[in-house]
Amino acid sequence: MSLDRKQRVMLVLGAIFCLWHLGTQWTTTLLSFLQWDTAEVMTIVDLGYIQAFGSIANALGALVFGQIADTTGPKTMFLVSVAFTSVYYCGISMANSWYAFFFLQIFRFGYQLDGTAEMYLATVTTESERTAALMRLTFPQAIAMFIGPMLGSKIAAFTSLRVSQFICGIVLFSTLTPVLLLFLPSTHSIPRLASARLRPQDYWHMIMKNTALKEGLVIRTLLISAYVCYEMVSRNYLLRQYMKTSDDSMYILLTMAVSLLFIQFVVLPVIQRRSTPKVLLQLALVLLIVSYFAVIFASSFEQMLIITEIQTAGYAVAYAESCTQITSAVETTDLGKATGLASMIQWMTHFFMPIYASNLVQYVHYEYAFYSSIAISVVSLIFVTKFAKNTNNRSGTLLPSLTVTY
Repeated sequence: MSLDRKQRVMLVLGAIFCLWHLGTQWTTTLLSFLQWDTAEVMTIVDLGYIQAFGSIANALGALVFGQIADTTGPKTMFLVSVAFTSVYYCGISMANSWYAFFFLQIFRFGYQLDGTAEMYLATVTTESERTAALMRLTFPQAIAMFIGPMLGSKIAAFTSLRVSQFICGIVLFSTLTPVLLLFLPSTHSIPRLASARLRPQDYWHMIMKNTALKEGLVIRTLLISAYVCYEMVSRNYLLRQYMKTSDDSMYILLTMAVSLLFIQFVVLPVIQRRSTPKVLLQLALVLLIVSYFAVIFASSFEQMLIITEIQTAGYAVAYAESCTQITSAVETTDLGKATGLASMIQWMTHFFMPIYASNLVQYVHYEYAFYSSIAISVVSLIFVTKFAKNTNNRSGTLLPSLTVTY
């Protein structure tokens, strides 16, 4: 692919990333308040079951999208994902009960743009180019994290929470669809033999025969498990005690954006020149352990902002390293299946862990969820240090993913 063509592809992908995350952060800002504004107040266990059911839909969608992306190309999957997600965003603006939020999670079957983007980018860059390409995507993602919360909260202030959320769904569909149809190029041709069939059994073969892929999936599972225990309790329990308005939710997201930019462009360039991907992953896990331990002692909104900044930096790097190992472990023709498999495992973790964490909060104490995050992160660090053999087989590449599960 020529340099000019690569630059155009990156520009279009950056615009897609910006618009997608604009809608994601807009919704994240309003969602907690929408879930509070129901006919009967929902408990954290109620929210856990909503999140778990949505994760099942995400997991099934990831497997289907992974197969179809390898047979029709990622462009079609981008369009389907936008359509499903836009309907979901508009739907939750009208939900006023637990049942409404629960059954709307079906539309998360198509909430797959991030995974499709991982596959797409891997088809237009070589491994040596991927670091720079992925880091350039930080700009539109961070811009969205600044603008999305402000748009959502300001429109909500002039209209209402539900009107603002409905507008979010309309804006996402009306802006992303033309960009995808008119400007996003196809990255590779699909062989007719491949496009004529779906082979779900390929997943089993990939897992059993590919050691590097298995290691990447194990690391991804441990990371997500610890993250969900932390995020589920911190966002739906602790922050409920400290936040007063939707502006406070906006400050959380702005803190995440600042942390993401700082770690990408100030800290990482220095560390990457002086260490291996394995050491970088170990440092990220240490940051996560520190943040999960510190949150136990948090007693104010300001302290939560500091902890969020540390956790965001560590999680972004650690998740990115798992993503890089997964996409580097397979051939281009299997990228969709590999990212789909990783997404499926990720969303299945999002199914089990919210139920586990919410019941800890409801029937024991919320601190035990954070103890779980610490324990899982320590296990991750031990696995990477003592058992992982493929973490240094490729250059360290970074694709922060700060998506919140709804």
